[in-house]
Amino acid sequence: MKSKGFSLMETVVFIVLAALIIPLFYLTTQPVIKDMMTPTAYIKARFAAERKMEELMAYRFNDTPTMDVGSHGPSNLTTDSAFPAAEYAGYQWKWVVNYLDCNDPVNHCVGYVGTSLVTTSNPTNYKQIDLTVTAPQGLTYTVTSAITARY
Repeated sequence: MKSKGFSLMETVVFIVLAALIIPLFYLTTQPVIKDMMTPTAYIKARFAAERKMEELMAYRFNDTPTMDVGSHGPSNLTTDSAFPAAEYAGYQWKWVVNYLDCNDPVNHCVGYVGTSLVTTSNPTNYKQIDLTVTAPQGLTYTVTSAITARY
């Protein structure tokens, strides 16, 4: 006589196999799914931060008020003509400019004299820019760079 359905043994084997396969599938696909779910807001914040950093790096070392030491902003990205108001509503950026301490062993300042690499102890020739873009959801993207006086 043919049975209609699964036997107890088939059900137990199915449960054991499922208990082994499902976690393995989850572990192998989790990084891919996580990368696919990168929020658009974070990507926009990154784009805006990199664009603004390029703009700040183009200023001369002593331009005021853009390169004054201290905090600048926060201000809305839509005040800049490159960022359409509808697409970047709620995004803000802020940048902080500080002199680099060339005597600090971690953030030492180096430069070239002719073709020779030299370390300088004059902290007024180097500035560090820390730029942060904040998305409306609270996601932040930070970029750091340094500039030197060009004479």
